[in-house]
Amino acid sequence: MAPNVAIIQGTGSGIGAQIAKQYLSRTGLQVVALSRDASRAKDAILSGDSSLDSSRLHTFSLDIKSEESYDKVASEVSSRFGSSCLKTLWNINGILHAEKNLSQITYDHLTETFAVNTFSHLMGFKHFVPLVPRGAEAKKMLEGQSEDLAKGVLPENLCVIASLSARVGSIGDNNKGGWYSYRASKAALNQLIRTLSKELELRSVPAISVGLHPGTVRSNLSKDFTGGEGSDKPLDKSKGQFEASEAAKNLVDVVGGLGKEDNGSFRDYKNDIIPW
Repeated sequence: MAPNVAIIQGTGSGIGAQIAKQYLSRTGLQVVALSRDASRAKDAILSGDSSLDSSRLHTFSLDIKSEESYDKVASEVSSRFGSSCLKTLWNINGILHAEKNLSQITYDHLTETFAVNTFSHLMGFKHFVPLVPRGAEAKKMLEGQSEDLAKGVLPENLCVIASLSARVGSIGDNNKGGWYSYRASKAALNQLIRTLSKELELRSVPAISVGLHPGTVRSNLSKDFTGGEGSDKPLDKSKGQFEASEAAKNLVDVVGGLGKEDNGSFRDYKNDIIPW
């Protein structure tokens, strides 16, 4: 069977819900949406669009601070769709404590930020990357013998592991300082993305690992800059400010144009390379 599943972590609102919408509307993939509250994720994804095929949406509650929860969801996905079902995995989870100086740092904020922005992505790698086709199933995909349910939207004969990072996680691009916990957690995530890319390459897994910067997306995470969800504050696209639906389309389009040579890269919404 062809890999026919898109797994998306962090779909309770914002860009995660919108990426799920993209794959429901533009592909024939089964969309597995993970969120702290499965019913909230379902509402966020299906609201306002009666054209979406809800029969292909499968929502699961996930506690990102519990490895047992990851194991349970991964087992359920494998049981429903097979052990070689994964076409793409998106890790969207994110949180921001915007410290302006050292005095604003707290240990609790540090541990929470790394748990959400870094460790949850790594747990996604550990428990869902094994669902990428291997062996005979991988050979069928690579040789084009299996049906491509995401033709034109995802790379042909290749699985994509995409993690939402941020430009401020770039050490080479850090010209302003501040945001200690957020910057550090995203820089650590970037190292994990790059490290996963090397394992995929060394083990000849037909997948790539990439980091993505979506710009400044209107959400509750960015409410200090965009007004938050539901705000009518004007956004300046020339400065990389987008509604969640626009940002999701931008990133899905970027991923659709990637190839094996892009494994381990860090890109923005324009498909420009960002220095690590």
